[in-house]
Amino acid sequence: TSAEQALDLNYIRTVLQRMEDSIIFSLIERSQYLTNCAVYEPNHKQLGRFKLHALKSAGSNGCLGDWFIYQTECLHSQVKRYDHPTEYAFFGPLPEANLGKNPETEKGGTESILAQVPPEAIVNKKLLDIYRTKMIPSLCEEGDDGNYGSTAVQDVHVLQTMATRIYYGLFVAESKFRSETEKATAMIKANDTDGLMAFITKPEVEKKNVQRVILKAKAFSQNIALDRPEESGPATYKVNPEYIGRIFEEYIMPLTKEVEVAYLLARLNPWPRQVSIQEETDVDWISTGSP
Repeated sequence: TSAEQALDLNYIRTVLQRMEDSIIFSLIERSQYLTNCAVYEPNHKQLGRFKLHALKSAGSNGCLGDWFIYQTECLHSQVKRYDHPTEYAFFGPLPEANLGKNPETEKGGTESILAQVPPEAIVNKKLLDIYRTKMIPSLCEEGDDGNYGSTAVQDVHVLQTMATRIYYGLFVAESKFRSETEKATAMIKANDTDGLMAFITKPEVEKKNVQRVILKAKAFSQNIALDRPEESGPATYKVNPEYIGRIFEEYIMPLTKEVEVAYLLARLNPWPRQVSIQEETDVDWISTGSP
C-alpha cells in the first residue's frame, strides 16, 4: 500500500467498514459461549509455575485468557505482525521476527507513513479491561459451560480485530494532520486536547457508522427458519444488534479517538519511526477480503 493510498480517507473508510464485518462476526461467535469467568481469573493453576512466571513477567495477572493472547502474539511476532504500524501487542516481550524475511528486500530502511506513536496512544490494557468487564457480561449469558479453550481462542480473535480497527485511526489522524497541517499544528503547540478531539470528530459520520453496524448485526445474526418461514414470527437474533452498535459507539470509537488525539499531541516530536523496506512490501494483516 502506497502512502497516498494509505492516507486516502475514502480508502480508509472502506477498510474500516470491512473491519466492522470481522468484529461483528467475531462477537457473534463469542456469544455462543457463556461468560466463563474462570478464563479471566488470576493465577490459573493449570498453567503451572513456569508458565505463570513467564506470563506475569509479560504484565499479566496469570489468567488463562492472557496466556492464549500471549502465546498467539509470540507466534505472530515471528512473522512480523507487529512491524505493521497498526499492530500493537497486548503483552511483551515478544520473540524477534525470524520468519518470512527476504534478504533481497532488507537492505536498509525508509521513513514510515506515520510519525512516532507515543506510549499514551497504546490502549490495549484499557481495551482488555473493557472487553472483559463490560462487553462480555452484556454479550454472553452468565454461567460456566466449561468451554475455556474455545472461549479463550475466540477472545483472542475479537480483541486483535478490535485493536487493529482502533489503531487504524492512526492513519485517519495522520491524514487529517496532512490535510490541515496549519490548523492542527496550532492546536498541538497549544496542547489543546479538546480542540484536537473536535478536529477529528464528525458526529454525523459517527451516527451513520453506528446505524450501519446495527443493520449489519441484524443481517449477520438473524436466525433463519426454513421449515415454515411464514409461521416463524418476528425476527430473532443470536445477539442483540443494538448492543453491538453500542459497543462501537461507547467503546471502540471513543478508544479510536483517544489514540488519534494522543498521536496528534506527539506529532511534532522529532522521532521518525524507521522501518524496513520489507515492512512495506509484506502482505498486510489488514484484509479487505471476506471475513
